[in-house]
Amino acid sequence: MSQSPLGPGKIVVLTLSVLVLAIPAVFPQTSTTPTTSNPQAVTLAAQALAALVFCSSGQRRPATEQSSTVSFYAVSDLTKPKGAQVTLRGARLADPKDWPASFYSIHPGGPCTSTLVGPRALITAAHCAPNRAPVAIKLGDSVYRGTCVQSDAYLSGGDESADWAMCLMSTDVPETLYETINTDAARLRVGTQILLTGFGCTQSSGTPSDRNYRIGEANIDSLPTRASNYLTTTGRVALCFGDSGGPAFLILDSTKRVQVSVNSEAQILPDGSLGQTSSLSSLSTDEAVAFAKGWSSANHANVCGITPNMSNCR
Repeated sequence: MSQSPLGPGKIVVLTLSVLVLAIPAVFPQTSTTPTTSNPQAVTLAAQALAALVFCSSGQRRPATEQSSTVSFYAVSDLTKPKGAQVTLRGARLADPKDWPASFYSIHPGGPCTSTLVGPRALITAAHCAPNRAPVAIKLGDSVYRGTCVQSDAYLSGGDESADWAMCLMSTDVPETLYETINTDAARLRVGTQILLTGFGCTQSSGTPSDRNYRIGEANIDSLPTRASNYLTTTGRVALCFGDSGGPAFLILDSTKRVQVSVNSEAQILPDGSLGQTSSLSSLSTDEAVAFAKGWSSANHANVCGITPNMSNCR
């Protein structure tokens, strides 16, 4: 079996939602360029675009061209569809209004998801946004622009589990509540239940997403190590193509949740179908916390979970 990136390059969330609204042609579409640095990864773009059968080996998810703008749209602007599939492998349709800090993108490389974690801070998967790539998010009638930076470990090509990119928006993006990054690794243990989110495909065959946002619970079955930033889950709820960059959450109580990871890779079985194991890039490893703190300090940008005493953090 192999692992495959989900978004415009890598991620998959089996039961995540997809949006029903037609995606507005507000931004220019992004072009993608496949790379072959990981022969075991299956290119998301190829799968999302052509709904092709998965191969046991293939190209690593293509990153968008650095000169192309990665465009995200607010999940909260969507409407909860009446006729969409309600459940699949444990997932369920989410109410978009419950996820105001989540954004989705659609482009030739395949869909991705991102999260606002501060007024000028957007986080997504590194494989969704090339280093120094321009980014634009649409919220209501306004468009906010910025620039994304991949983690050093990912950029160097040495650690695909460091699959984080932080995007600095040029102006504050107004939001009632920003999501909070979890930096406390002690909160996570084998068996801990977390909530996966996304709008990728809903079939184990990897057929294209129906563009509805879905959520579903899964239990952690392995934690990050010194050699890897990945935490993994196994179960009916799993990542699927199009879920790349999306957040997974630990629910602390009825009003408080923290983002524990970024969706990174899905499992591809020998027959080409999607397996039940998902690889998520943890945000509470030493490497992840150092990246987020360094980015926040260098850009003088507040990040929920990193910057002390912030307001408007969930």
